[in-house]
Amino acid sequence: MRRSRPIGLDLVGAAALTGLLSAGLLLAGRSTGRAQTPTASPRASPSVVAPTSSPTQGPGWSLYQADCAWCHGARGEGTTRGPTLTGVGAASADFMLRTGRMPIGTVEKQPRRTTPRYDPAQIRALTAFVASLGPGPPIPSVDPAAGDLGEGASLYAIDCAACHSSTGIGGAMTNGLQAPGLQRATATEIAEAVRIGGAGVRSGNMPKFGSDVIDQHQLDSVVRYVLYLQHPRDRGGQPLGHLGPVAEGLAAWGGALLLTVAFVRWIGKRSE
Repeated sequence: MRRSRPIGLDLVGAAALTGLLSAGLLLAGRSTGRAQTPTASPRASPSVVAPTSSPTQGPGWSLYQADCAWCHGARGEGTTRGPTLTGVGAASADFMLRTGRMPIGTVEKQPRRTTPRYDPAQIRALTAFVASLGPGPPIPSVDPAAGDLGEGASLYAIDCAACHSSTGIGGAMTNGLQAPGLQRATATEIAEAVRIGGAGVRSGNMPKFGSDVIDQHQLDSVVRYVLYLQHPRDRGGQPLGHLGPVAEGLAAWGGALLLTVAFVRWIGKRSE
């Protein structure tokens, strides 16, 4: 007679497989939320002071010609390598520079957040130059303390969570791009992304939310909630990397299955 395989071994195999899947999902989620390493080394730029009133003079113009004109054109008219900057405004330039998405060494469809290449004074100078190319959205004002945390949570769940996840760690989208994590975003950067549509007026894939859709108080509330997500209060359990309910549920089921296997083996040994 053929001997049947012990039930305990089957359960051990299933538990091991579940544990590996749980660990893989947790590690994948952590790598998604972690800041990515830039692929191009920053180009050295001279130290600058406050920008001048003339768009064709001063440190902003000099930096632009050295690091930006090859893609965007000498006058911001755009080329086959980069979109026009005419009319993008200060908000778009400030967002792209402060998050390190510009400048980039090679043309990319979705520049990633990196360490800024310029110091604050240089960013102000470049932003002023780009803003002088044509009227566009200004850097928005934001006051997170004036917002309502509950209202911000509701607005985030409706307008943001589908792409950035319920915990703000980001995630892959159906178009092949990836919504970035929000762990390092400042209040101003969050407000800029809401108003201009993520990665800039010309190249952003995120919907734009004007004041007719999200007013100033609602903007303050959303920003307050996103800042809260960066340091949430975890009550009643382990954070598990703040990967969201799916990963947490899988980890719970994996742990429960391991306990079940251990209990079955203990019962089997006692019966022997």
